[in-house]
Amino acid sequence: MKTYLDCYACFLRHGLEAARIAGLDERGQKKVLDMVMRMLQEMDLGATPPELAGALHRRIRELSGLEDPYKDTKTEQNAALLRMYSVLESHIKSSSDPLAEAVKIAGACNAIDMGPTRKWDRVEDLLNELLHPRLGEFDLGDLLDTLSNSNNMLYVGDNAGEIVGDKLFISILKETYDINVTFAVREGPILNDATIEDAELVGIPQVAELITTGSDAPGALLSKCSDEFRQKFQDADLIIAKGQGNYEALDQADRSKVFFLLQVKCQVVARDLNAEIGEVVLKKNRDCRSA
Repeated sequence: MKTYLDCYACFLRHGLEAARIAGLDERGQKKVLDMVMRMLQEMDLGATPPELAGALHRRIRELSGLEDPYKDTKTEQNAALLRMYSVLESHIKSSSDPLAEAVKIAGACNAIDMGPTRKWDRVEDLLNELLHPRLGEFDLGDLLDTLSNSNNMLYVGDNAGEIVGDKLFISILKETYDINVTFAVREGPILNDATIEDAELVGIPQVAELITTGSDAPGALLSKCSDEFRQKFQDADLIIAKGQGNYEALDQADRSKVFFLLQVKCQVVARDLNAEIGEVVLKKNRDCRSA
């Protein structure tokens, strides 16, 4: 997805919040805002939001001297969702269609995001929303049809905490389908996006092969990803890409059988997906609906 003019103000708000989370003083915060304004002036509108966000956070890490400014946040989010695991699992397994319920909850867990449109303070406050998500377009039938003919799935994760919901979904999925799952996380720290450390902590290797995208961008920009990830992307019979960042990075990917699972968090993505802010959507790649 290209960057729209509406994204500019959002990047400035996000830059300021990220600088404060990293502990920068007022002078450092101004440096970040000045940098964001220069980047916005110079950027090609054809560039994707994850490209700019990646550059922004690399600069914040340099200025703060912190390798991972969101480390404590991710630790808290992983712990909070692990505490909720039994509640979520019980809710799913007591439903009339556990697999469908697991997909919905995995999508709802995408609310655990540290972007500038966040409307919550404590992950625990999201429990009711996770159990009862507001659904938009939800291509579950297409997903199940694709699953029935798939041997290998690539699952592109997004945020810490959220990946607990992904683990639960994959575990329920593998009770029904004999499918090999590869789970991809970010190569290095960026926002509260999950890394290898986070994925291992919540037990992703129990249900899937674990790799990284080969990039610290907050979205799987194929041009920046590793050869290993690109090969997995090419070879997979089915790809599930979680979150807005992965949608922004991959919505124009020339690849069939890609499904985007996310909560819509801003008006730009809402307009692009013909959805409403707050809705959880499961949408087959627009370029491969006839595939």
